[in-house]
Amino acid sequence: MSHWEKYKHLWRSLEAPPLTLLLKEGEICKKVYLIKQGAVRTWFDGRDKEISFQFFFEGDVVYASDSLRRGTPSPFNIETMEPSTLYWIEAAGLDEIRRDAPLYNQILDRVVERQEEFMQRFFTFLKDNPQQRYENLLKHKPEIVRRVPLQYIASYLGITQVSLSRIRARKRSI
Repeated sequence: MSHWEKYKHLWRSLEAPPLTLLLKEGEICKKVYLIKQGAVRTWFDGRDKEISFQFFFEGDVVYASDSLRRGTPSPFNIETMEPSTLYWIEAAGLDEIRRDAPLYNQILDRVVERQEEFMQRFFTFLKDNPQQRYENLLKHKPEIVRRVPLQYIASYLGITQVSLSRIRARKRSI
């Protein structure tokens, strides 16, 4: 019996329409989501606008790790962007899987991979200008450009929609 078969009774399925809040900023995270199909973003309320900071697609795992581990309020929201099919597991179920290291390590590897991507993105904010950040996005994450609404991409890049439109227009005219 595979590890997934052994623990599939702990996972629940969820069909979620676009704009479904899976976790609200300020709530304590109690679930880990695995995306079977669809797109999810993490975002928080900036001073006067939403700031998107990560996007997740098929095969990705998404949750507020510090909130889940420490029982503290989540500093961000988790929301679907398109119709999504997700599997979720509660923290207690994850603890049961944790005792079976191979499956837990598969899940953990995917989470660590996403954290590394996030750190790489953070460094681009320190060293790259908006044009370079957009070009890197096109080169390394074209799925985001294809599937994510422009207002979310703009906030992800740390620019306004108007600036993003200018960058895209310059890119097309080259």
